[in-house]
Amino acid sequence: MTTVVEVPGPSSCGEAGNFTLNFDDTTVGPSGEKVLVVNGLKNPYHHLFYANGYTDVPDKWEPFPAISQPNVAMFLPLTGRLLPNQPFAGTLLPGELGAGPRASVRAYWFNAYSGYFGCALSGITPCVLRISGYRYDEAVKGEVLVAEQNTTIAACWGYINCRLSEVRFNSEFRALSGIQFNAFTAGLGIPQVHMMDDLALEWYNNSCSAGILRIGHS
Repeated sequence: MTTVVEVPGPSSCGEAGNFTLNFDDTTVGPSGEKVLVVNGLKNPYHHLFYANGYTDVPDKWEPFPAISQPNVAMFLPLTGRLLPNQPFAGTLLPGELGAGPRASVRAYWFNAYSGYFGCALSGITPCVLRISGYRYDEAVKGEVLVAEQNTTIAACWGYINCRLSEVRFNSEFRALSGIQFNAFTAGLGIPQVHMMDDLALEWYNNSCSAGILRIGHS
């Protein structure tokens, strides 16, 4: 499954290097004391696109405190289709985020290192987080699977003192045009809502031209 991809040289111009998606510089829907209006995560966000079903919410509306305040990203695998569609969200797989319509442009490829996750289960059952890495393949004119990893996230009993769990991705999650996260009940495989925060990434192409391209586009 591993494919050798030449790494572009380092850059000292434009937008380059490591970055963290913390979802704290986004605008969430208006909320009162009892109601939160949930909207889809706006595309693009930090140059990347997000599948239908992704939203961002203040952590007071879900049981897991954000790693960085105030927001976390949330993926709604079933009811997410009821959210307003965001531009190009339909070009990604369910639960995927990445270069989307720009998948063939290596300036928008990235390396993925880690993130913090939690599952909105019953507070009793653990969940399995399935992580899949994709890379655009010119031969097939589309993304192909290049990395896979499953990890079990423990239940937060009774939703008391919940904490997002850090998940470190294996070394195959490099030179990606997209990464996909889906959570399922352990054993039964039923899709579950999951939360995500502080996704640690790095631009794969750090050439000067790629850095300038990124800084000039949203």
